[in-house]
Formats: sequence, C-alpha cells, structure tokens
Amino acid sequence: MLPTLARLLVAPISLLVCPGAAFALMPLAQPEPFAGIDPGRSETFVGAWTIRIPTREMGIPDTVLATCERPVRIKAADETHIFYLGPRETEADAAMELQRLNEGAMWEPIAGGPSFFAFWVGQDLFYLYDEVPQVEADWGYPYIYTRCANED
Repeated sequence: MLPTLARLLVAPISLLVCPGAAFALMPLAQPEPFAGIDPGRSETFVGAWTIRIPTREMGIPDTVLATCERPVRIKAADETHIFYLGPRETEADAAMELQRLNEGAMWEPIAGGPSFFAFWVGQDLFYLYDEVPQVEADWGYPYIYTRCANED
C-alpha cells in the first residue's frame, strides 16, 4: 500500500518542483486570430519590428533576431505588396505579394524564393512561419514580430 501511495505522489510533486521538463515538449495550440486586422493589406505590416524565436523550455531565454534599436522594417510597395528590410539592410529586394489565406497572409516574393505565412495575434503582434501550419504542433514554432513603439 505504501509503495503505491508513494508512486501516486511522486508524479504530481515532480511536476510542481520541476515543471520545465513536463511542459518542454508540450505543443502550443493554434492562436486565435486577432479581429480587426486585414492581413492582405500592406498598411497592416508597415513599421519597425522586433523579432524573437520563443523557446519551449523554462529558464532558457528566447532568441532575439531584431530589436527596436536595430529593427526589421516593413514598407508598403502598394496596397497588397510589401518591402522587407532586415536590420542591416538599406535597400529591399523585390516586393512580396500579400495573399489572404486561413485568416492570415502568405508572403510571396514576386521575384521567386521562399514564401512565408503571417498570422496576426494582437494589434501590434504577428507570428511568421516558414510555411502554413498544418497540424497543431506546427503553431508552436513562430517567429514573433512585435511592433516597435517609435517607428521610423
């Protein structure tokens, strides 16, 4: 009886003491789309942005790819096309066409190359994926874009 009781207590106690191991492999659910944003319009994306890649393990910081001091800049080429400039870029490559898809937008480079999928989750926050998430676990690997307060 005592060994059975001990086994029943060990699992819940270990989750309380060391929750990182339990949650490290849990997939993130698909986020709710943010209402009021039209992902197919370039004006929605225009601005300066930070980028980070979230970690799924407690105690390990996210990977930061761009900061407000050195942001990614997105500019409108027209109503449905954007220019994307990395933190060190002064000129954009060819524009990307925005195509509405599944409450988000595909970014299709007009000169060819890889496409991306953007999904708005807040007024100044969207997730960017290397491809359209197909299963629940795919939603857990976004590039997180947050609009900088002081846009240039």
